[in-house]
Amino acid sequence: MKLKHFYIIMAILLCATIYTWADKDKEVQKEYCIIQGDDVNMRMQPHVKAKVIGKLGKYEFVYCIGKTEGKDKVGEDEEYWYKIRNCDNKEGWVFGKYIQYIDGTKEPDKYYKQMIEIEIVDSNFCKKEYKCKIYKLSKENNHYIIDFESKQKLEYAKYGVMGGRWLSFYKIIGDQFVETIHTSDHKYLFSQDYIIIYTEQAIRIYNTKKYREKRGEPHVNIPYKYYDCTGFYLYQDILKNYDECKGKELDCDFYSNMEFNPETLEVTVNIRKEKGKLLKQEKYKFKDGNFVKVE
Repeated sequence: MKLKHFYIIMAILLCATIYTWADKDKEVQKEYCIIQGDDVNMRMQPHVKAKVIGKLGKYEFVYCIGKTEGKDKVGEDEEYWYKIRNCDNKEGWVFGKYIQYIDGTKEPDKYYKQMIEIEIVDSNFCKKEYKCKIYKLSKENNHYIIDFESKQKLEYAKYGVMGGRWLSFYKIIGDQFVETIHTSDHKYLFSQDYIIIYTEQAIRIYNTKKYREKRGEPHVNIPYKYYDCTGFYLYQDILKNYDECKGKELDCDFYSNMEFNPETLEVTVNIRKEKGKLLKQEKYKFKDGNFVKVE
């Protein structure tokens, strides 16, 4: 009878322990880090002689689930060791020199943390089948910006690699932290009241003083107020009206390009029907929210 009571007590304690660690695990997963180095060692214990149990890539997004009480000196560097969990659900220790810790108690990190939760965690982009990276977190011109990528690993890609890279802008409007731009392009600049996002095929101009009507967005259920956007497009605004490209629209679109100079706000359009043979070159300059041809 006593033995039976012993097993009952042990079972209760075990369940309580599992419940406690489950709650703790759920809590610590609210802390995030970004790996700052190539092929960073993930170790079994928080010291340099511990067994290496994995490698982490530069800009890789991971959960921070613990930290040593004191700092450790490795070479000339003195840092904490961080216990991390990657998107494969593997845990290990990483020296602080190779960690960007997102401190949600401070600015601007508390807003970076919100963006990470909205764009990556709540969107389920950090999971076993995917590799998730954060290339940039910044605050510029009263905007909070995240440049991130989530791509399917090759071993899980049955019909081509799924995923992509995105750039999102957020801003505090009134008392709300809202998304104002969400795009798959990642080159941008601020110019007065405009944000210009550019590629070799298209330039999009976002007016930060004007908001567009809602269209059943956004990509997730979050507060948003998207900027009004106009565009300057290689095919639609240039090639479509060029006589020598008629009948060869696909070739012209493939071999032509736009070169945007972020310092002068000028665009050089190179029109080609075949590789290496320039048919014509045109120049445009950004003025009052539009690109105007330079004669």
